[in-house]
Amino acid sequence: MSLESLRAALADAGLNLTGTLSVEEYDARVPETWRTAEVSPGCRGVVVVGNAGRALWPRFQAAPEARQRRNPLDRYTERVLRQVAASSDPPARFALYMERRDSQYLPLVALAERAGFGAQGRVGVLLHPEYGPWVSIRGVLYLDFEVPFREPAAFDPCTGCPAPCASTCHGRVIGDGAFDYARCFRTKITHRACRTACDARSACVLGPEHAFTTEQIEHHSRIRWRPAAVQHAARVLLRL
Repeated sequence: MSLESLRAALADAGLNLTGTLSVEEYDARVPETWRTAEVSPGCRGVVVVGNAGRALWPRFQAAPEARQRRNPLDRYTERVLRQVAASSDPPARFALYMERRDSQYLPLVALAERAGFGAQGRVGVLLHPEYGPWVSIRGVLYLDFEVPFREPAAFDPCTGCPAPCASTCHGRVIGDGAFDYARCFRTKITHRACRTACDARSACVLGPEHAFTTEQIEHHSRIRWRPAAVQHAARVLLRL
């Protein structure tokens, strides 16, 4: 499968945001346990896979995974990536955003930035030049053929912005410095409005016409009460 046909198959499933990295660019940004020699020996190119705007949600809702109770979107993404990977000759390998190797996650934000998805924004998520904060990073594909890598264009989305995200945030976690993820999570579990939406994300001036639907926003905002999340929430609440 060529890179063009691979991208077309992903886009047809709603995974319409892709970026390419050389093996050298990828390996320079991941822990040793995630380097291509460990994950996919013989890999010659990497594709970072995500979704942007409203393309994914209707495809997902029409899929059988949407009727499953546990992690339906992750299961849908896994099936799509597995099918696309299997269509390559030889079959490609893939990794999902939530996978760990030796307790380490892939640094997908750093990989996505390098692959041209955008830049980290004040609001705590990656900002795309067209889609703004309405993007998600889903995983990576490891290919047995080389893919083009182009230096991402300079993109500084927040400098000079009046920052409506900061004034809208219920937890006041957004400022000129690093985003306070711990305080954001604390606000999410103590402030009802933050459990089904992020008003700060919705206030971003970039790409408002591409905003996720209300149902998709609720899905991404909801806390998954897995054991690790419960333990983290308990630690956060004890510090209140």
